[in-house]
Amino acid sequence: MDTREKGALWLFKKDWSFDSKPSIDDFEAYAKALMICAKGDGVIAPAEREWIVGYFAAFGCTDGLAEKLEEYQAGDTLQDVLSGSQAANACSRGIIHDAVRACAADGVLHEDELASIRTMNRLFGHPDELVDQWVEFHRDEERMRARRAALVWPDPKDKPF
Repeated sequence: MDTREKGALWLFKKDWSFDSKPSIDDFEAYAKALMICAKGDGVIAPAEREWIVGYFAAFGCTDGLAEKLEEYQAGDTLQDVLSGSQAANACSRGIIHDAVRACAADGVLHEDELASIRTMNRLFGHPDELVDQWVEFHRDEERMRARRAALVWPDPKDKPF
């Protein structure tokens, strides 16, 4: 197992309590669903695409999939993309969280993106409140990230990188 694979497995364990890595096909379906939600407002913002590609790169996706995601225009339907992925369906509550994070990566969680997330949530049969809970969780997470950064770098000018 190479270092990249070890890092991906560590991240899966840390963030999702997984003991193994999903297949490349499951990665692709999951990532495409996030892209489709991000395009809910009519465009995948560069920051949204960067978040999605970076997220899957961190989790060990192949170079080929990363390249495919760089070009993907999100013309598929959520139902078509998700119907072929048992893993996305098994992780359906987590994909809602990731969709909120991906769609908010440009600094704005647009109401039309949120509508796409709600559509995906309904496809999975979850209550509408789940999306609201993930949106609030995301806001809390962002506040905690800012707090951590302030504790590490009281003066942001001191950051070496």
